[in-house]
Amino acid sequence: MNRQWSRRQLLASSTVASSIALAGCSSDSDESPDENETSPGENDESPAGSGADDVVAVGEGSYRTTRPKSKQEPPSEVYVANERSDDPIPTNDWWSTLVWSQFGETLWSHPIVTDPEPAGLRIGRPDEWELTDEGPAGPEFARFPPAFEMTLGVEGAQFDETLVTDWGDWSVSFALRDESVTADVTLVKGSPYVFAEVDGGPATLSFDTAPDVWADHGATLGVTVDGTRYGLFAPSGASWSGVGTDTLTNDLGDGGYLSVAALPPSASWESALETFAEHAHAHVVDTTVDWEYDRSAGEVRTTYSFDTESREGDVSKTVAGLYPHQHKYTDADRLGHAYPSPRGRMETIVADSVSIAQPFPGLLPYLPDVGGFDRDRLRSYVRAEADKQIVRAHPEGNGVYWRGKNYNRAAELVPLARHAGAADAADEFLDALRSDLEAWFSAEDGSGTPANARVFYYNDTWGTVIGYPAGFGATENLNDHHFHYGYFVGAAATIARNDPNWAAESAWGGMVDLLVRDFACPDRDDDMFPFLRTFDPYEGHSWAGGDSGGFAAGNNQESSSEAINAYAALLEWGEYTDDDELRDLGAFLYTQEVIAAREYWFDVDDENLPELEGWSHEYAPMVWGNGYHFTTWWTDNPEAIYGINWLPIGGHSLYLGHDEAYADRTFGRLADAGEGAAFSYWPDQIWKYRAFSDPADAAARFEARGEEYQVEFGDSRAHTYHWISTLRALGSPEQSITADHALAAAFENEGELTYVAYNTGDERRTVTFSDGTELVVDPGAMATR
Repeated sequence: MNRQWSRRQLLASSTVASSIALAGCSSDSDESPDENETSPGENDESPAGSGADDVVAVGEGSYRTTRPKSKQEPPSEVYVANERSDDPIPTNDWWSTLVWSQFGETLWSHPIVTDPEPAGLRIGRPDEWELTDEGPAGPEFARFPPAFEMTLGVEGAQFDETLVTDWGDWSVSFALRDESVTADVTLVKGSPYVFAEVDGGPATLSFDTAPDVWADHGATLGVTVDGTRYGLFAPSGASWSGVGTDTLTNDLGDGGYLSVAALPPSASWESALETFAEHAHAHVVDTTVDWEYDRSAGEVRTTYSFDTESREGDVSKTVAGLYPHQHKYTDADRLGHAYPSPRGRMETIVADSVSIAQPFPGLLPYLPDVGGFDRDRLRSYVRAEADKQIVRAHPEGNGVYWRGKNYNRAAELVPLARHAGAADAADEFLDALRSDLEAWFSAEDGSGTPANARVFYYNDTWGTVIGYPAGFGATENLNDHHFHYGYFVGAAATIARNDPNWAAESAWGGMVDLLVRDFACPDRDDDMFPFLRTFDPYEGHSWAGGDSGGFAAGNNQESSSEAINAYAALLEWGEYTDDDELRDLGAFLYTQEVIAAREYWFDVDDENLPELEGWSHEYAPMVWGNGYHFTTWWTDNPEAIYGINWLPIGGHSLYLGHDEAYADRTFGRLADAGEGAAFSYWPDQIWKYRAFSDPADAAARFEARGEEYQVEFGDSRAHTYHWISTLRALGSPEQSITADHALAAAFENEGELTYVAYNTGDERRTVTFSDGTELVVDPGAMATR
């Protein structure tokens, strides 16, 4: 098992110290417009990095391959072994911390938790909630504490570092090593096993106190540590020494392999040990996810596959835990055991693959023109926006995120201008979007010199595109790329819907595809970008922290709604550019993220969030690897705490109204926690959310405030007025009705159903809904019935 080890030390001249940055933050108080500047003269690019050779053309656009002067980027040193050192580095994962630092931070793979240290790999299975006021973002943090019962090591070894040796779609392998000893470890999200191979000495399992050994079958032991039961599985014929002490040792015979399994808490001890022993030596070596968007059925089918190697025997299946968003949507046979986890009850299966089928939630590019509003009034709101600087700087910064919110506002105004009979204003919004995106998508400043700002740069060490200026740790920590670039893709999709020639790959579409590949690359063999960077395919949602945040709590995501916005934008981009692969990818990501948001952020079935003294919340604004924070990164204002998982509200947000009673209760909780009718932080977002449960009340609140409220930066009065008025006419989205087309939805208002669909094609089409209703839609148009 000897191997050549290397850390990648590319671009060493541009190494920067990685400061702690806050992932998932969408505050109204970002850093300055120059947030990516380093000290004068520090980390400047070399003179050789300033010519036309450093610009790569993509259609009519281009990007840089050298870092702009005095800008930040991720570290040049990554903890990856040479087996995969030429591959794009996965970030924003549950295990990404391993590639950022010498030993990484705590790894929450559920149902177990591990932590690599010089002494070895600490292993635990916490199962009790606790509330702390010392969470990563402040107080009100409900968590599973990182409690450990044992340390897996090698006799006499003190490890120097960890190096990642391989990864799958939701698994990781890494080596703990010193000069002569190596412990190779594989962890799999959802697996109760730690798979290990040891070279250079006997394996050890160390405990604070001697464990209770309740089963001794030679190579297999059943032990209890602080009330938690484990199975310890060595090769057949290998025996454990040290029984009755605080250290167990095994030379592992000729095999050198070992598995440790956390046994289910409610299972029969001996029965569970027998079952887990049967599969203990089928080591998982790879994990892959596959998806299919079945338009005719209106559902997304996802298959999770475990590739195993049998270290002994011929067993090929493994024991795996399924999260609520998985086990609620599969008919796979259950093992009968379950684990508690920060995401709720995990039900177990024995399988080499498992499939789930989830209903596609449905979305629209915008709400239709069904009346209910004053056309002259809407036109005045639209005209007021057109008379302003259409794409303008946020007072706290003008980076990628704020620019993207600008684009969202302008893109939403395009169809509203047409609803209002102001086609000239629609053209102005489109022209502004085209012009501004083209500036970002051009890497030269007009004189043949690479641009230093409002430019995208490809970092080859990590395999990522970075936009300057940015903020929120998007440059140095690779945070939030799906949030930021999702707004850009959404704006490009709006242009593509109206101007297909602009979106052609030979024109500007290639640069849009580059951003898509950065945060949601569907190709595992892409030589520039990692597979599905920001999305955790097993946990069913995205992570915002590129480096996992450097916290013992694991990775986090605050704004589920901005992730959903990104994947809706991706779906629309695929629809408008006739790219079925991207459309289906968008449908998969959108569906999973929506269902995960309903399970883990909103807990609509009241099953997953903690039942804990001192924690009275039925909603979690921030999801962490080991728990939930009831706060935001930048404020404790209740309006922000709730609104951060709603904005930007648009045609992709219909899932927020799928449960009208839940939306009503949520609004009530916010009103009780805040200022009641006198919302002042994000009143327009609250009114738009209120329209899902009581549009008449939303309209009354909007009218009562008139012009006396601060519009959220990515929104407009025109959109708020039209949104509330339209939902008052349509009613709530009807989740039980799906369609055989991605851009379609049904609404129910006092027993009356309305069907809506947008036709992206060049020919008239008939959209069929799951209740049998057919809707004929003209090309490039929206229809209602």
